[in-house]
Amino acid sequence: MKPRKIHVILFLLTVLTTFLTGYGTWGSYLSAALFSGGLLFILGSHEMGHYFYGRKYGIDITPPYFIPAPPYISPIGTFGAFIKIRSPIYSKKALFDIGIAGPLAGIVATIPITIIGISLSTFVDSGTFDGNGGYMLGTPLIFEFISEIFLGPPPEGQTILLHPLAFAGWVGLFVTALNLIPSGQLDGGHIVYALFSKGFHRVVSVLMIAVLFVFGVGTGPLILLAEKYGGPGLAPYLANVPVFEGWPGWILWAALLTLMGTKHPPTYYEDGGLGAGRIALGVLSLLIFVGSISPVPIALAY
Repeated sequence: MKPRKIHVILFLLTVLTTFLTGYGTWGSYLSAALFSGGLLFILGSHEMGHYFYGRKYGIDITPPYFIPAPPYISPIGTFGAFIKIRSPIYSKKALFDIGIAGPLAGIVATIPITIIGISLSTFVDSGTFDGNGGYMLGTPLIFEFISEIFLGPPPEGQTILLHPLAFAGWVGLFVTALNLIPSGQLDGGHIVYALFSKGFHRVVSVLMIAVLFVFGVGTGPLILLAEKYGGPGLAPYLANVPVFEGWPGWILWAALLTLMGTKHPPTYYEDGGLGAGRIALGVLSLLIFVGSISPVPIALAY
């Protein structure tokens, strides 16, 4: 299916809004162009992964719809992109391949963008952002690994000032993590449903919503409740629980996934095993999810 006029218009508007957001953040046309180009390359790669595999299996699937967002409404100038699947997916193999193709294509695009961006980033004093309304980003394992290799640990009292491409890479990891959440009909949910049973998918979906709720409220309040009502026998276990402040955005995601439902529509042919290769890719997708997610993605810099 060829892109219609609406796809082109939305893409061009998203180029504009991400460029304006980048310019407002870094104050440079070059930085704005690098941020916009890097981010849209990552988002586009993810959606085109879904699109090409959907076409491979003869699915009626649309090209990507990019969603522009004016600066100050979205901190990245977009609400992402999506494709529409307008015909049934007939087998679990097709469901798995279409579901995993997006995150794999997205991470393949994200990693080199992140490497280039980190290599161009610099260190600044940690107090640079204090009191000026700035924010600090959580560090996913993949991002931290790349930072250690290509930039090294920050000197004492300093932190990394991200290059626009590095920030685009960070957003790419965050988007990958969101899509790979193993719940409902997200990409991660498709993968779990294709690899396991319907009942297992439902249990994992519910558990993941609970985990997101914990990420949303933080462990501090939950530990206090457990200490108050759980009795002294819990104390040795609670001492080993990591303490972190929650990010309210996870509560919103938990609510959205609850509203969307934890059931997955069945494929026409609930075929058997997917083979060792797809199982290995499923394990890889789990590792990518763990390496991309941050319990507290964004926090104010005090």
